[in-house]
Parts: sequence; structure tokens; C-alpha cells
Amino acid sequence: MKTYNTTLCALFLGIAVIFSACSSDDDIDPTQTTQTNPIPNAPGDANAVLAAVMSYSDLPSSVPSIPGVGGLAIDVASGSFFTAAIGTNLVNVGDVKLNAKALTIPGGNAYINNPTDFSYSLVAGQTNTWQVAGGSGFDAFTHTTTKKMPSQVKFSSSVAASYSKGSDVTLSIEAVTSNTDNILWVISDGKTTVTKESKTTSVTFSSSELSALKATSAGLVQAASYNAEEKSFGGKKVYFINETVHTKIIEIK
Repeated sequence: MKTYNTTLCALFLGIAVIFSACSSDDDIDPTQTTQTNPIPNAPGDANAVLAAVMSYSDLPSSVPSIPGVGGLAIDVASGSFFTAAIGTNLVNVGDVKLNAKALTIPGGNAYINNPTDFSYSLVAGQTNTWQVAGGSGFDAFTHTTTKKMPSQVKFSSSVAASYSKGSDVTLSIEAVTSNTDNILWVISDGKTTVTKESKTTSVTFSSSELSALKATSAGLVQAASYNAEEKSFGGKKVYFINETVHTKIIEIK
């Protein structure tokens, strides 16, 4: 299953993380990597997707170490509401809140977390409550997810800082965490992304699957544990996602 994107790429979750790095001649961008969180496909007949993500990123080697700080942990939220099925135009449905905190609309009718607030009370093992004011054909609703947030997924220590796209690459996690329906695995050069889906503690990407990636010192690997549920409101099918993701910046040779 591939990661879920709107036609405008408006549902990209996360933050743009800027890294200074030395690069080879083949680097797609020697100074920047845009980090986003992988989201599973929603059913083709879903009319809306709401996602709550606990995102943990290791600090890149270019960032000076801070005692007691091993990475960056943030809460990320997004919502997309469509005129019909997924892939049609996005619409405004009024205020949207996750755990009583409002999302914003930076443009294109895509809802995301407030860019200055990365705490939406997301806690492993707890449910999330969404509130939608309603509009553009969507009824107002409040929904508390039946499924709980997965525990934070973590890469195992065997995940290296550098990989060759000319060889098979195996990624592994410490454990399949509780409340997980499935796991998305990602390797990306910042533009091209290769994704697998497997509820296992490790997965292997073949060299042929990685052949389209470019050499870069600012690539990334991700593991995302998620669960999902669907509920209808006024004839509109809404898909709710709870997810935890671990991101590591890597070199791709």
C-alpha cells in the first residue's frame, strides 16, 4: 500500500526540517530535506481523512548533541474533506479540532496543526476526540476514536546512518507496538519515496526497488505504526488514523 496524498499534496504531515550537509554531485538538494509523515491509503469511497500522529525524529549528526535530548518529538494533526471521493476538490468544513485544539488552514482547504503548537495531547494507549463544525455538505460531528494511539515505534540500533542503493537494505524496529494495525516502511531521497507495508519487526528493500533513488546526504528512513477506523456522518464516510512514526536522516550512496 502506498502512502496517502491529495492531488495538491496538501495532506503532507509534519514540519520542514532544514539540514546543512555536504553533498555529492548527485545530491538532489545539498541543503534541505523536507520531512513528512507517511499516511496509509484510505478507502477509495472515503469522503474525509483525519490523522493524529506522534512523530519522533532523531537529531541529524550535523546538529550539536544536547545532553539528555536524543531527538525531536512532536504531535502532528491533519484533516482533508473532499467534495466527493478522495482525490476530488478539498472543501472548508468550518472549525476542526483535535482534543479541543484547533487546526489551521494555511491554504487550499487542507487542515493542519497550528505551526507554532506541536502538542495536541496525543498519548500512547489513549483515544483521540475530533470535533468538526460542519459545512460544504458535511454535518457537524464529534467523534472519539474507538482505537487507541499506538505506542511509539522505534528503529532498532541496527539501522545504519548510511546505505548503498546498489545493495538490498533491511530496516528493523525494536518491536511491533501495541494498538498497531499495520506498519509503513519508507526510504526516501527527499523526492522519490519507496514504501512497503508489513506488520513485522523487519523488512527488506531490494536494490531494484531502490534504483530510482538519488545519492544524497539528506535521505531518510521511516517506520510508521498505525491503526484506522471509519464512521459515517450524514452520509459522508470519514476515515480516522492514529499513528506513531520514527524518522532517521541517512546518507544514500
